[in-house]
Amino acid sequence: METKSQTQNDRNTGSTIRRRVEKILREYWYLVVLLFAALVVNENIVQWVLAVQIGGHTVGTGFEDAFEYFTIFGYLFLTAFRLVPYAGLGIAVVILSKTKLKNYVLPVFIGGLIGILVIIIRGSWMALRPFYTEEHVSSTTAVSFIIIPIYAVPAGVLGAVFLAAIYTPLRFITKRKEAEQIDDPNA
Repeated sequence: METKSQTQNDRNTGSTIRRRVEKILREYWYLVVLLFAALVVNENIVQWVLAVQIGGHTVGTGFEDAFEYFTIFGYLFLTAFRLVPYAGLGIAVVILSKTKLKNYVLPVFIGGLIGILVIIIRGSWMALRPFYTEEHVSSTTAVSFIIIPIYAVPAGVLGAVFLAAIYTPLRFITKRKEAEQIDDPNA
């Protein structure tokens, strides 16, 4: 039988673990967002939107059409490839957060994520569009879902660099205004 002190220690341990997990999630929230995007934004979701918008399906029949051949093995297999650009961005942002340039984490994260999502969504759209139009369906369409994440890597880099470049002058302007306000006590 447990004593009161053992029960209290167990509660304190659980509470400590919970606080550590909350701290890690607050510090690395962007990794959760990247994982969510990698798991949710996939070829099945794009096909569902295509079925509704171009194929003339209802939301329900579009879902049935898009997920007709869905298997967990296929989903996990393609997710492994789709994770590559997100993992690269995650590693870059974690490393950046540990340097003196940690102010750039948000612009690099947002720019990189936009770049990756644009290529993943557009590439999947272009690969699947022939299924709902009169275009010729390529026999190698499935291979494109392995190649699309490779193209998403440079797009993510370009997006991150672009947004960081836009952020740099804005950062200096706001720092200058803050310094002027501190120097001028009448402001």
